[in-house]
Amino acid sequence: MRLGQDKPLRVLFFALPAVIIVAGILVGIAGSFRSMPGSAYLAGPSYNAVIPGAVYPTQFVATTTATGPSFAAFGAQDTIASLQSATSAGGGVQGPSTIVLPPNPASANRIHSTTPKAVSPSSSPSQSGSIEFFSNLTVKVSSPQSALTKAAGIAYSIGGYVAFSSSTNSSATAVLRVPASEYQAGLIQVEAIGNVTNFISTSNDATIKYTDMNATLQSLLTERDAFVRLLNQSTRLNTTIAIEGYLQGVNAQINSVQSEILQTRRLIDYATITATFTREAVKPPLSLKVVTAPLNGATPLSVTFRAFEKGGVPGYIVIYNFGDGTNAQGEALIHTYTKAGDYNTTISVTDSSGNVKTSWVMIHALGAPVGFDFAGFTNLAANLFFSVIQGIVEVAIVVIPITLVAALAFIVIAPIRSRLRSIKASNGKAA
Repeated sequence: MRLGQDKPLRVLFFALPAVIIVAGILVGIAGSFRSMPGSAYLAGPSYNAVIPGAVYPTQFVATTTATGPSFAAFGAQDTIASLQSATSAGGGVQGPSTIVLPPNPASANRIHSTTPKAVSPSSSPSQSGSIEFFSNLTVKVSSPQSALTKAAGIAYSIGGYVAFSSSTNSSATAVLRVPASEYQAGLIQVEAIGNVTNFISTSNDATIKYTDMNATLQSLLTERDAFVRLLNQSTRLNTTIAIEGYLQGVNAQINSVQSEILQTRRLIDYATITATFTREAVKPPLSLKVVTAPLNGATPLSVTFRAFEKGGVPGYIVIYNFGDGTNAQGEALIHTYTKAGDYNTTISVTDSSGNVKTSWVMIHALGAPVGFDFAGFTNLAANLFFSVIQGIVEVAIVVIPITLVAALAFIVIAPIRSRLRSIKASNGKAA
């Protein structure tokens, strides 16, 4: 009843909820800003910081070639791994990282096949041995006549000679005899004239044959000496003629055996290298093409590189210098740039003959974009709502008891004041 009669009490009790709500909203908003990441009240990473384990969007361009799969064939797990490796456990950005992708299986044999090289015998013959060595090899060269001249020079330089040689417009053949002690060295030098495409090496142990021929020679010499003694002792014409006939036959056999012994000794002392030089087709010059995607983007920026090389001598080595202080080797790879900047990436390819071809590509790495995050906005709104509710509750807990105490005090004190005023008024009239 007092509340309905007293205007201040009515104002107090009707305005109290509005005061609590407004004050609660202000307290909740203030508390929400204090708890936001990056504020002065809470240490932590800002919204632009790289969060460990987070997956960032990366642009990839699928490029189909005639000899292999496109970039889309490369697994997405490699991309995620490259992005995750760019961050440390504490959230700080590490140095750039590189993932080397497997070579194109369709062109692996075409690119990396090499011409088989000859393997020389492992044992070195000595001049006192009785082993004959023979090698027959085919070598592709640009000029067979020049190769023939080089082969003859090699034989003469190590104490050998050219036993046979012939040449045509498209090929040349040389039979080289080199000292057995220099066989390995001579063979290596002949192989180095060009690209060896065929090689056959054989050996023959002539010890028994050489011993038998020497024994045969000694027997024939003994037989000749016997016929000579008989011829000197012969006194009859018919006997002398017969002995001379036998003696001529023995001398012919001796000459044949001696010639065979000399030839065998020559083959033992001098190894034989038969080299056939054929004209090699003119190879196109070494060329390099690099497909890169993307050329620009926000950090961490993962860029896919794919090198296509042809010409020259097959057997290529591709090296990337990314311009950020790192480099890697491989035909296809993914490199992650972690710092903003312009990077001049250099790609060089070297073939088996040492020819080098270089290409360049410019990569533009930008700072991480600050875009609208709907999930983050939803979380922010939810946090703000709960902070406001919490603020209203906190204000109500503080304000309501104080208001009740004030209201009770007012209800008790107001009648006393009215009574005192009435008594004072009555006393005044009586006087």
